[in-house]
Formats: sequence, structure tokens, C-alpha cells
Amino acid sequence: MRARDRGFTLLELLIGFFILASASVIFLQTMHRFKNETAFTSENYLASSLIEKVLEQCYQESQLNPHGMTAVGLADAAGSPYEVSTSITDKETVFFAHPPITEDITPDLHYLLKDNYTLSVETEKKDGYYEMVAGLKWSAKSGKGELFSRSRILAFTGEKEVLTSFELSDDDVEERLVKDVFSSPGSNLGAELGSIGARTMLVHVGHIFYSSLDWLKDPAFAARIQQAASLEVFTQPGSDEYAKCSKLYFEIARDLLHLMMSLHPHIKGATDNISFLNNIPLPERFVAESRINRSGLYYRQLRRIFISCILKLSERYEQQLKYADFQRSQRQMVGRLFNINRILYANRAFSEEVSASTIEERYNSFLDAIQDFFKNRDASIYRMAQQERDFIATNKLTESFFVVSLTGKLFKEIDDYVNVLD
Repeated sequence: MRARDRGFTLLELLIGFFILASASVIFLQTMHRFKNETAFTSENYLASSLIEKVLEQCYQESQLNPHGMTAVGLADAAGSPYEVSTSITDKETVFFAHPPITEDITPDLHYLLKDNYTLSVETEKKDGYYEMVAGLKWSAKSGKGELFSRSRILAFTGEKEVLTSFELSDDDVEERLVKDVFSSPGSNLGAELGSIGARTMLVHVGHIFYSSLDWLKDPAFAARIQQAASLEVFTQPGSDEYAKCSKLYFEIARDLLHLMMSLHPHIKGATDNISFLNNIPLPERFVAESRINRSGLYYRQLRRIFISCILKLSERYEQQLKYADFQRSQRQMVGRLFNINRILYANRAFSEEVSASTIEERYNSFLDAIQDFFKNRDASIYRMAQQERDFIATNKLTESFFVVSLTGKLFKEIDDYVNVLD
């Protein structure tokens, strides 16, 4: 009993001390490694989230705006990309300006990122898309302190193939010409008219005349116009029927534009060969002149209906925007409004129902309303409206958008064709 009361021996104390010291070292090493791993994970997670925000914003910007890369400062006016390196706090880049990372709003995040995290974006323009590499570098507590992510952003040109199911063949046109102009059904144009230049000119005129006339007289086309007009009277904004009416007007305008575009080569062919008109003998020449005059008027009537439809769409889409509850549907409707209003604004001189000055005032009011509403709601839309103002101020709206340029040239050619015999 007395031996047991003596307590621990020196050897036992030493062994216990070494066990405790070893356990402490292992614990401290584990805690240090855990702290480093935690710091590495949190830093890289934060960097990954910030980079994804940049790429997502580029995608959304370009999806809405054909010049979106220019709007966010990643490309010049011609679409050639810049290399960007910038801090990300205090609105130093558009990618972190809404909401901003500031000392007042997000003090902890601002303290972490200020003068530490640097955003870099390298972009290469390819055929139809941009190849982007976005990255962040920072002074890391653990690890290398850099992270990069690659993505592709579509570069929309707006150019589309002309599609129409209402196009006559040369044989159809020649068959109708020999019956209509030469009163010789069953004959062929070569037998009735010896001049190759006159035949070429007359076939182009026939395409414009018969295609335009057939379209205007088509019962299905008249029925669509009547259905849209009826829905316009009896439907209210926000209803499915109201949206159906807008869709009808859009489809009518689209089909008319495709038809007019398909006739564009025939305008050139007719005007380039108009000097051969005198090679057509009398009295057939008088009939040919009548067909030239009337084809121009029918063609201009197609343009009038087209502009009338998009005028209605401009008003209707503004009403539908008021009932768009979700950001996706809002952005879709805003995109349509910009597309429609650009065409109207650039071609306001051709409007026969609403004055050019009224269209100009309406578009400026639209841009005001868009910027006021979306200033703190959607920075992409706000930037696009400001960019639109810049295009207008520098007279670059037409050259900046394919459809606007195309319609402007097309509508001018229609007027030139109407006056081709003057």
C-alpha cells in the first residue's frame, strides 16, 4: 500500500508529457491544415461565383442586344474585343455595379475584395461567337490565388435567309405575260418578243406585278387581316386573345417583309433593263407600261400594310410589357419593342398613316420610359437604351442593325421603282 501512495514516477511523467506534446502537435497541425483548406475553399468559391456572374451577364447582354459586348465595354463599336483588367469594387466595372460592392452597402465583402481581387477578361472574336476567358487574381492565404473560366458568347449578326412560300417561277410569269400583255394564251414569250433585254425586263416586272397582286387578292391573307382587326376591337391587354392578336400582326408583317425581300432582285432587274421598254412594239408597250406602274403601286401597298402592322405592334407590345411579370418575359418583350421601333424610326419617312415627327417623338418617349423603369431593375436594358440614343445621335442606327439597313434600302428602292418611268 505504501508503494502505491508514492504517486507517479519520473519516467511515467516524462512519458505522459511526450504523449501530450505529440497530441498537441498533431492537433495544431491538423487545425492549421484545416484553416488553410478552409481559406483556400472559401477564396476559390468566392472567385468562382464572381467569375460566373461576369460570364452570365455577358451571355444575357448579348442575348438581348446584338451589340451587347460593346455595351459592357468588352468590344469597340465595330465589335473588335478589348482586353480588360480592373478592380471590382466601387463600380469600377459594369459587372459589379448593380448592385455595387461598396463600403456602405456591403462592408465585409468590400473589405475582402478592395485592392485585392483583380478581374481580367480576354476575348477573341470568332465566326459567329466570342471566345471569352474571365479570371480573378488575388493575394491568397493559401494556394496560388487565381482562377479562370472559359465560355462562348454568341455574336448575333441579325442576318437571316429570306423565306417565302409565295414566289412565282419564271415559267409561271412568262405564261401569264403572253396571255395578259400579248393576248396570246398558249404561246411563249420568246415567240412574241424578239428583244432579249425587253424579255428580261418584262419578266422581272411580271414577278413584281403578279406576286404583289396575288398576295393582295389572296383570300387567306384577307382573312388574317380581318381576324386581327376583329381581335383588336374585342380584346383587352393582359389577355391571351390580346397576345394572339399581336402574334397575328407580327406574322403578317413578317410574311410581307419576306415577300418584299424576295422581290428585291426583280426591282433591280426591272430598273436595270428599263431602257429596253421601247423594244416592245405597240400596242403591247402600253400594256407593259401599265403593268410597270401598277406593280409599283401594288408593291408600295405591301409596304404600307407592313408599316401599319408594326405601328400596331409597337403600341400593343408596350401594353403587353406592363403585364410581363417575370424578368425573362420582360426582356423578351423589350427586345421585340426595340426591334420594331428601330425599323419604324429609321423608316419613318415612308410612313403614310403616322407622321415622321410623331414616330420620332414616340421613340424618344419610349427610350425615356425604358430608362426610367429599368435603371435600377435591369442594367442591360438600361445600357441598351443609352446605346440606342448614341446610335441615333451619331446617325449610326441604320448601319448598326441588319434588318433596319435592309428595310431602308428596300423601301427606297420601292419608291425609285414607282417612279422608274418618269
